[in-house]
Amino acid sequence: MRNQTTMNTVMTRVLVAPAILLAAFGLAGCANPQPESTATDAAFVQESDLLAISDAWVKATDTEMTGSFGTLTNKSDADITIVSATTEVAGMTELHETIVQSDGSSVMQEIDGGFVVPAGEDLVLEPGGNHVMLMGLNTEILPGDEVTITLATGDGEEFEYVATAREYTGAQETYAPDGSMQGGGAGGSGGEMDHDMDQNQTQDQDMVHQDNE
Repeated sequence: MRNQTTMNTVMTRVLVAPAILLAAFGLAGCANPQPESTATDAAFVQESDLLAISDAWVKATDTEMTGSFGTLTNKSDADITIVSATTEVAGMTELHETIVQSDGSSVMQEIDGGFVVPAGEDLVLEPGGNHVMLMGLNTEILPGDEVTITLATGDGEEFEYVATAREYTGAQETYAPDGSMQGGGAGGSGGEMDHDMDQNQTQDQDMVHQDNE
């Protein structure tokens, strides 16, 4: 009888010990609830006192045009109007909107009055929508390259951020530099190629004009 009692006691201790270890590991796992990606996610947000931008990127290209995208956040209690943008890699920078025409084609053009970011809200800059257009690039932009862009507000404030280049082949629009709604379709080769074709046509017309003289 004594031996049976001793055996039961030993078995009880053996079964209880793993349970205690499992409980200890469970408590240790709950002791630090912060996700490991917190620091990484924070690196994608760039901010000033009034504005912030998350996931800022540009389309990698070896042509003379590209776009910059991301999500702008107005941290203030008043609307903020972005009136212009500048960058050292482009000879000209414009704030663009994308207009969808009745035939389904899309045309990019400079937006009248700039981008308005409502108080406490976001403004998404994306392919096929509002974006910052970089034209007359003085260098090719490869995937992984970083491009510094400065936005200017209607109040004279400036907001500088860095956009990382990515490969992107979607959002095929035509660029209308004169603000007109003329030109290409969504099935074309995109705004960059259409703009280059317009330039080549203009050069050809100039050459014909000179020959006639």
